[in-house]
Amino acid sequence: MTALGVLSLCASRGVKLILEGEDRITLEGPQAARDEVRETIRAVKPEVVTLLRSQRQAEVSAAFAQAFARLGNLYDGDLVGSLCARIVGERPTLARAINTAEAAADAAALAYQQGTAPDSTQFLAALAIWEGAWREAIAAVTGDACSDCGRTDTTILVTTNTGRFCRACLRPGPLNRKGAPHA
Repeated sequence: MTALGVLSLCASRGVKLILEGEDRITLEGPQAARDEVRETIRAVKPEVVTLLRSQRQAEVSAAFAQAFARLGNLYDGDLVGSLCARIVGERPTLARAINTAEAAADAAALAYQQGTAPDSTQFLAALAIWEGAWREAIAAVTGDACSDCGRTDTTILVTTNTGRFCRACLRPGPLNRKGAPHA
């Protein structure tokens, strides 16, 4: 039986294969079904491990692609090029947060792909944080953020001749500037 056949057999018997570490496969599901497929898996284990790893890689690639697609719907320009350069120049703290979140998402993706993470939960959580940092960056440059504090989590932003402000930062005229203390 081929590795793909083993995966199909497991699915039909309600057995879930979980890749742990380099080459350890854990079986979840009904005991009788696990016993039934165990020997079949052993016969083609290296191929099954390769297939499970490639499935995880495909899942990671798809999750990143979906995140980029969602972000692309929010920003018409080049996310990685022009927006990134603008954020680095205008909001270095936010740029560092994006880089930190990206490193965490990459590390979690690698752990999941290599089997050191039992499932995609940590990777998807790290990816959500990375996507949230980019959403904040997009909001900051598209005017959906407070001109003073940069907050994007407000329900109301008031537009004045000097910018857009949250309720905490809204002040008359010249007091509206970056870094002004909140009331």
